[in-house]
Amino acid sequence: MTTLAVRTSEVASNGSTHPVGRADPATTQKIQKNAQEFEGILVRQMLRELRESPFAPQADTMSKAYQEAADDQLAKHIVQAGGLGFGKSMAELMLRQIQQSSLIGSTATAVKPSSPGAP
Repeated sequence: MTTLAVRTSEVASNGSTHPVGRADPATTQKIQKNAQEFEGILVRQMLRELRESPFAPQADTMSKAYQEAADDQLAKHIVQAGGLGFGKSMAELMLRQIQQSSLIGSTATAVKPSSPGAP
């Protein structure tokens, strides 16, 4: 995995104080939280599909409701324990995309043409 090196003294063109090419801590936290929640949804969906397998025993309506609640809790615990890696990978990709897009539009990291008299 390659990372882009950026001087920490550079300031984004919008005047924020966090380094160019990096998301601010609040954005990073939101992305990680949402990615974890999304992974929870994926895990719940996977558990639901396993329960609806043609080989799974058929349950009555009441036990099905309890089973769904148990699946929700199981998915929550799986994600809190580190999950399957979907959320972490997705958060890393989103943060990398933020970093790259801010570097593209940054005047601080742009290549500037040399003046006619300079070597």
